[in-house]
Amino acid sequence: MMRGLKYILLAALGAVALNGTAARAQQQQTTDPQQGQQQGQQPTAPIPAIRSPLAGATGDLDVDDSQQLTPDTRSLTGAEDLSLGTMALSHSYWQPHLSVAATVDSNPLYSTGSSDWTTWSSLLGGVDIHHISGTSDMLVSYTGGGMFSNSGDAENGIIQQLGFQDKFSFRRSTFSVFEQLGYLPESSFGFAGAAGAGLPGGGSSGLGTGFTPGQSILTPRGQNLTSSTAIEYDNKLTPRASLTFVGGYSLLHYFENDLANYGGVNFQAGYNYQLTRKDTIAVSYLFNGIRYNNLNQSINANTIQGSYGRRVTGRLAFQIAAGPQFVSSTSPITSTTSTSGSGTSSVSALYWSLNSSVHYQLRRASLSASYNHGVTGGSGLLAGAETDIVSGSVSEQVTRTFNLAWNAGYSRNKGFGLGTTGTSQTYGYWYTGVNVAHPIGRSLDVFANYQLQYQNINDNTCVGTGCATSVIRNQIAFGVNLHKQPIPF
Repeated sequence: MMRGLKYILLAALGAVALNGTAARAQQQQTTDPQQGQQQGQQPTAPIPAIRSPLAGATGDLDVDDSQQLTPDTRSLTGAEDLSLGTMALSHSYWQPHLSVAATVDSNPLYSTGSSDWTTWSSLLGGVDIHHISGTSDMLVSYTGGGMFSNSGDAENGIIQQLGFQDKFSFRRSTFSVFEQLGYLPESSFGFAGAAGAGLPGGGSSGLGTGFTPGQSILTPRGQNLTSSTAIEYDNKLTPRASLTFVGGYSLLHYFENDLANYGGVNFQAGYNYQLTRKDTIAVSYLFNGIRYNNLNQSINANTIQGSYGRRVTGRLAFQIAAGPQFVSSTSPITSTTSTSGSGTSSVSALYWSLNSSVHYQLRRASLSASYNHGVTGGSGLLAGAETDIVSGSVSEQVTRTFNLAWNAGYSRNKGFGLGTTGTSQTYGYWYTGVNVAHPIGRSLDVFANYQLQYQNINDNTCVGTGCATSVIRNQIAFGVNLHKQPIPF
């Protein structure tokens, strides 16, 4: 397993040097307007608060941004969620960025009733690249740095985030490659440690539900690696109908905690039909195979969904998919089990799945929300779980030099019992945050963030160092962002 992780890390570092996707594009709107706001299971970059996602480079509130966008052409059954549209850019550019922040943390070790306040200093730097060449449209974003504790109670943390996307467009087909990698000191869902004029805890995963490892529980502090790779092929059968095929692999690994590490193989096939210029329907089949490297547990999930999507360029992007989910496991997840000759228990059960998201753009405000339900890997604390995730955000450009944003998220993970001694734990996790940002010129802004995290477990079982049955955490951050204007090449 460690040999495989070594190869993944080496491949990720190589991708940084060559090419990649702009997962951080919305944080500076002049960086990459092509990336629509994505609300997935594993947000890895802050939600932008500098300006509306559709605002022009000058920040002019009177600009009709919908006239600058081209319609979204993403497949309804593809790896990415739908977007509000994309900017038609014809040149390549790169843009460096630097962020510095100071954070006050009320509970860095996630202890029950803790009042041991700790301060952090964060320094992050990176680069965003957009390269257009022939049939290729490539996006890359890298952010690296760390969180440095000013007390001996909490360890320092390393932050490494990489996004890669390359799309090859032909007359009747499109071939796309996606890669997302995060090396963080704590759980990515609700992570507020990354400096930047963004809303803490929220963000853009780039890939939709089913193609990421899932990390929706607040785990003990410690470095962890998440990686998601997907390859997508879209083929137009007629002007209205198309086929989509997606295959990939996702990984969740903890380096400093004895938690459940796992990898997942996924494959999806979908048929899409465009009813009108704005409305699309689809049907899809998704297979997820989850394997744990330190537990005698494996999960196979087969999901069939019917989907509906509506797109109004520059205004609305809505999608919903629902259907049955047939799950089989080598360990019992219900009371009805069977035992093979080797003594391994197996079970099958029927669940339901639902994935939905909406993005709505007003004149000065942007709203987004998502809800997902289905079987996941358990985020490292559970060997499989039935999971609900809800998240939403509202951002508004109050004036030309004052921006306000708020978001919130909730996850509920009901674990599968293992064998005859297994207990079914349930984790309920909430977070909410607010951001205030003030741009100074075209390359500098100052910001202030506040975030509240709360997690509760339904029994007294504690997994991992520093965990607790009930955790409350407050974080306050102040800092500055420096982002160079895009440099053509």
